[in-house]
Amino acid sequence: MLRMMISIGAILAMGMTQAPLRATDPDPGVSLALAEARAARISDVRYELRFEIPDSATQPMDGHATISFNLTDPGAPLVLDFAGPPQNIIGVDVGGDVTPFRVVNEHLVIPAAALRKGPNAVTVSFVAGDASLNRSADFMYSVFVPARARLAFPCFDQPDLKARYTLHLEIPESWEALANGKEIERTTKAPRTTLRFADTQPLPTYLFAFAAGRFKIESAERGGRTFRMFHRETDGAKVARNRDAIFDLHAAAIAWLERYTGIPYPFGKFDFLLVPSFQFGGMEHAGAIFYNASGLLLDESATQNQKLGRASVIAHETSHMWFGDLVTMRWFNDVWMKEVFANFMAAKIVNPSFPGINHELRFLYAHYPSAYGVDRTPGTNAIRQRLDNLSEAGSLYGAIIYQKAPVVMRQLETIVGEDGFRDGLREYLRGHAFGNATWPDLIRVLDARTPEDLDTWSHAWVEEAGRPAITTDLRVENGRVARLAFTQKDPVQARGLVWTERLQVALGPTNLSVTLNAPTVEVAEARGLPAPRFVLPTGGGIGYGGFALDPASRAYLLEHVSDISDALTRGAAYVTLWEEMLDGRVKPGDLVERLVAGLPGESDELNLQRMLSYTQQGC
Repeated sequence: MLRMMISIGAILAMGMTQAPLRATDPDPGVSLALAEARAARISDVRYELRFEIPDSATQPMDGHATISFNLTDPGAPLVLDFAGPPQNIIGVDVGGDVTPFRVVNEHLVIPAAALRKGPNAVTVSFVAGDASLNRSADFMYSVFVPARARLAFPCFDQPDLKARYTLHLEIPESWEALANGKEIERTTKAPRTTLRFADTQPLPTYLFAFAAGRFKIESAERGGRTFRMFHRETDGAKVARNRDAIFDLHAAAIAWLERYTGIPYPFGKFDFLLVPSFQFGGMEHAGAIFYNASGLLLDESATQNQKLGRASVIAHETSHMWFGDLVTMRWFNDVWMKEVFANFMAAKIVNPSFPGINHELRFLYAHYPSAYGVDRTPGTNAIRQRLDNLSEAGSLYGAIIYQKAPVVMRQLETIVGEDGFRDGLREYLRGHAFGNATWPDLIRVLDARTPEDLDTWSHAWVEEAGRPAITTDLRVENGRVARLAFTQKDPVQARGLVWTERLQVALGPTNLSVTLNAPTVEVAEARGLPAPRFVLPTGGGIGYGGFALDPASRAYLLEHVSDISDALTRGAAYVTLWEEMLDGRVKPGDLVERLVAGLPGESDELNLQRMLSYTQQGC
């Protein structure tokens, strides 16, 4: 067992305890400065990993890693990330020679004298940390996102040092296992089995994954591709009832994405694991997606929304195979990109199969209220934030990434056009396949496909925090519109930002498309139209901002919002009136009274749910 191998390196590591700090030691976590320095001198990374998974979750898991890489500058120590207890590093050798090392601030530091320019191979014997391995009595699975691989094994735990992985697992004989690569060898010597998995395509550490346990395996072929589903469900009828739908949804998502991107599925085999009580809806490990079992294995009484939710999460995680896995963000400040693209593609894939659902209204309620709830506050943040250390990556997740970013991405597609947007994404994916890219890389590609200045657009929407304050100016003369204009202001006066966006403005029964791209935009098409009953700049559920209605429209909508025939326009009016109330232009009692009065006649379930929510919040 590896725990019995006490090496010279371990003795030199201060008796396998934390070494005394030096001025040049790396900070805890994975800092941006460390990541940039490593990426500048390290390339062609490969991991050969072996984990010995014991029968009992209380027993330590021994590990062995050989990390090969090319080094351009051997003049500085090599810093590997390892956040396990220092005594879990059993021994280190470089190029076959036992090597002294230090474990400090969650890092394994190897002296420069042990390195050379060009190819290097560092071999580490260790005890794997449990924090990211999710071990239970008869199964385990890894989750290494965002930078938790270092909790289990020594590595370069940053997304832009992609590597190929060769994995060996030693498991109890009665267990099954899956990983990113295809199983290519199995050797059993009772009571243990050793598995070897094929080399992966280049992956960041957060997408490397494996699982082992008492799993059942369902297989199916769709379109010439074999899919395997690993699970622990004991209800055979539930599995049989859901099995074909689950395989069909995966196959349909892959086929759509191959057509849309023009790139075949890039990771060979396609397995997925259904985890009881998984901590996420899904996790997009290349070739080995993990799902929360309850989201895919539905009950007989499953509603249309539950079926839509299942289809959406499958399409979301499958989309990640291209958006996030094939092309990965360079640093986690762009983690929002992979999430927004996965949601964006999932909607395109799934929505046509559920024609009975008002998807535009569902998008409105799923994104705008939550995004506004943060974006209206002084403590809001930009979509693309600075991140100095991956230990703080968890702070990036929230309503701005998951709710505002999809609104912004929809605006971007509207500006560029569906065909230009798709073609730009194809160029972006091909140009960075199996590598890394940034948000500015994508903007440069799309900018060539539109006369709009996307750098300026991106700066306002993505690089800066907050939303525009937009005021409606409606003037009526002799029963006709004399002037309709929208004026936007930056709530942060010193910035003076101008947000470019498309609006679908509802003028009573008429709808007009308006491009807001200046401090004040007059809608020439409205001049001379019959005076509308109301002007609602958010009428198409597209416009984003703090909208101030003109007084006449505010008064009309407050009295007659429930009379609007179109469910989406009605929903957009409810959201806008609620925001008007929060901004002090509508009295809470008046709005709650209108909501209560409108409840009995509301025919749309989504609107009804939102009205009830607002009523409860306002009371």
